[in-house]
Amino acid sequence: MMDLRHHLEDIAGPVTPVEAGQIDEDVLRGRRAVRQRRFLQTTTGSLFAVAALVVAFTVPSGGVGAGPHGPTAAAPPAAVVPVNLVAYQGTQPKGFTIDKVPAGWFVQSGDNYQLTLAPETAKNAGPDVTASAAPLGTAPGRISIYLESKDQSGPPRKGTEVTVGDRTGILVKSLPAMIPGRPAADPAGDTGWALWVEQPSGIWLITQFDEELGMSQNQMIELAAGVHVHETAVQGVG
Repeated sequence: MMDLRHHLEDIAGPVTPVEAGQIDEDVLRGRRAVRQRRFLQTTTGSLFAVAALVVAFTVPSGGVGAGPHGPTAAAPPAAVVPVNLVAYQGTQPKGFTIDKVPAGWFVQSGDNYQLTLAPETAKNAGPDVTASAAPLGTAPGRISIYLESKDQSGPPRKGTEVTVGDRTGILVKSLPAMIPGRPAADPAGDTGWALWVEQPSGIWLITQFDEELGMSQNQMIELAAGVHVHETAVQGVG
């Protein structure tokens, strides 16, 4: 028996010790991945993100390819739920007031710097999600309203000129978001929009629409036309 044990040990080779620090790093990476996954899942805040994720994979009864069943085919994603704008009935925020919101949305936060609109599902966000920690205009699955920062001077690039109420606005397509651990977004897809409207003071008001909200350009214009900037509104920096 001892000879057999020694023989098996020789085959297995020496045991490589694992440093405690390496184990700690692996645990931290795992926890960080879980937090990131929770953040991405809970802050999408609408059925549109869910619809984009629901892709049913089916196996056809026949087809061309290796194996008796042929290749695996994916069904098209579910249709985007249409958005309807309704009159806002809640308490008006401070620096900005609004006339309309998408049906089922509410004012998630509002101060003299920024107004954030979110769907009702955002109220069930997990404990790891802090909406106020996101920079201006970057809250995912939401609509953010704010003034251009003090170091800006109008839209950063060319867009489409549109009429917003009695003013002229510039509708600019957002650049694809770069999220660590996720594939790059398709630049030709819905990457979000920013509607810039110059105010009488010369400062531009920005209404930021996140990607895949399901809103038409006319609806974006209609919502932005109902945004009112008050004297207490303050520009951010940076």
